Amino acid sequence: MSTLTASVAAYTVLLTLLVACGEHLSKPAALSTALAAHRVVPSPSTVAAVVIATEGLLGAAGVVALLSDDGGRALGVVLAGSCALLATYAGYARYVTSTGRAVPCGCSRVELPMTGWVVARAATLAGMALVGSLLSGAVVPLGRPGTSLTIVLLAAATFTALLAHLPAAMHDPTPDQPPLGVTRGEVPG
Repeated sequence: MSTLTASVAAYTVLLTLLVACGEHLSKPAALSTALAAHRVVPSPSTVAAVVIATEGLLGAAGVVALLSDDGGRALGVVLAGSCALLATYAGYARYVTSTGRAVPCGCSRVELPMTGWVVARAATLAGMALVGSLLSGAVVPLGRPGTSLTIVLLAAATFTALLAHLPAAMHDPTPDQPPLGVTRGEVPG
């Protein structure tokens, strides 16, 4: 069971980092603009460039580690670095949400506000990176094709998609609107 858990966690984190890097590269100004709106970091453009490069490098290094045959040592280091990055994201997002300002998260091409769901996603990914790092020797390598790798890849793709869409799925753009079928001023029930 630890092989499946470690593998899905590792692959989900690495796939998420690669997807995030790709999304940021496809619309590079979005992250920089969001960071400027947060009013937390001194040089939003520089920080955005470092963040995007770090995501890409960690994701690529993770893929290389999955292709190597070193018993998971390199993968463990990559996932530990990923855990640190994602925990930083969670802490940063938590701080920004605590300010109460309505600002974009800058997490992807879609403009969504920074909410607790962004914090939850980052914390979940940080936890997955920690699990993958601690159990990196049990992760199924990319060079070992078979049913277990197929299951891990399908599960990782599913978790990556779910986590990527979590903040958007939980975002209610009209919180002051009554539920469907209820008119304003009417008590539901």
